[in-house]
Amino acid sequence: MPAESGAVPQELLALAEKAAAPQLKETALDRRFGPRSSWVPAAGQLWRAVREDVTALVVLIAVDVESVTAVPASVDSGGEEADADALVLDDTVLGVPVTVWVGLRRALPVSVLDRPVDDLGAAVLSRIADRARAAKTASTALLDVEVRAELADDLDLLAEPAVHTAPVPADADDAPAGAPAAIDLAAVDPADLDEAAARLGLPLPVVLDLIDGKRPPTPAEADVLREVLGAAPEAAPPPLALVVELAQPRWRSLVRQHRRRRELTETAARTALAYDIGAMAARQTGEREPSWSDRIRLWAQGEQLDPDADA
Repeated sequence: MPAESGAVPQELLALAEKAAAPQLKETALDRRFGPRSSWVPAAGQLWRAVREDVTALVVLIAVDVESVTAVPASVDSGGEEADADALVLDDTVLGVPVTVWVGLRRALPVSVLDRPVDDLGAAVLSRIADRARAAKTASTALLDVEVRAELADDLDLLAEPAVHTAPVPADADDAPAGAPAAIDLAAVDPADLDEAAARLGLPLPVVLDLIDGKRPPTPAEADVLREVLGAAPEAAPPPLALVVELAQPRWRSLVRQHRRRRELTETAARTALAYDIGAMAARQTGEREPSWSDRIRLWAQGEQLDPDADA
């Protein structure tokens, strides 16, 4: 199964069959953790983390708004707890022994969390903390060097900082000589607005959002705006609170659906969502700070996308 899929990875489904663990099935996990748009990461949970083609199981140790502190878990290194910084769990939803690599603790962007798999609880968190303290004073036996190295590499990739993509100012050399830096909407001929909308293939409200800087134009859109209106205004960044909200795993299915519709990368799709939803909210609420989760759901409904769908 491709790593970008939001479903339970095939290897875990195979474990569910082998260990007779129906609680690991997709429908069972959805019943346990609720609709995707209600997912909230919490300390003590076991999550699947994904970034591009990198996938890992991680136990959340602490949760912040934009990041989590986590340690990796694996099911391919059974055996006794011979390593001072490895903890073996026998009672997880996976139905097989799971090794938690306490010594590979990392801070990860919350956006890499893909779906919850189990809730290990406070007792396991306490055991992880105890093992972490013990590992500081004990020499490790390096139970499985290869597994440890692979997990460390995966975590390094997952831990790369999340990018809050901001619009890049257009190169001044790209603009026609003498072109104004902004568009005075009051001075624009309505016929020119209609022409821009027709050439862009966009509704007039969306064209007005481009002119007002509520979302960035694509290079092709910028060319049309310069030709018809004389300038392509730069967009102001979307509200940071909205960017942070869209990074939460509860919206990852929506991001993936938008990614496929617009043929974008996941990061670009999340950024496009932020601009589109921010522009919609600005038209509807003005300067008042809206409930971003409600606005995301409203936008998805208007676009006939389902945040709770498998994606």
